[in-house]
Amino acid sequence: MVKQLTAQTDNPAGHRWDRVRGLLRTASLDHQLASGTPPNWNRALAARARYITGTESCRALAEDWRNLVRACRQPKTVRSPRTPLCRGRVLAAETEIHDLLATLSEARLDSAAGVAMASLLLRDGTGPVYNRQSDTDLTAAIMNATTHIIGYPTAANLT
Repeated sequence: MVKQLTAQTDNPAGHRWDRVRGLLRTASLDHQLASGTPPNWNRALAARARYITGTESCRALAEDWRNLVRACRQPKTVRSPRTPLCRGRVLAAETEIHDLLATLSEARLDSAAGVAMASLLLRDGTGPVYNRQSDTDLTAAIMNATTHIIGYPTAANLT
């Protein structure tokens, strides 16, 4: 039985299917990672964690955050086909967004929860970036994501 399980995990075709399943379930997997489910919980989570903490994915996520800040600085047009933005919230959190951008370049596999949080904030149409009725504090949510990316402070780091 052990040999059979080992053979399945060493199968490159199996890893490709894990990636395909992972891409199809990205929102669900990101929610699981953001809520603290360990990436090694299952192969799909592990594949998603590796993907989102990869250099290219983190660069793309950082660029999406930069584009969001740029869009919020632009004058508001009366009839825009764009998704409405909570410009005031985003601009009020600009310092924290820049801190987040700095940490994304240092993301590693155990940073998956924070990277998933940052990604979900951008994609969630019911969240504080797009929905004025959202009770989520954007600044606090970004700080939480940043903390998860860089790791939790320890007593040694605080003194």
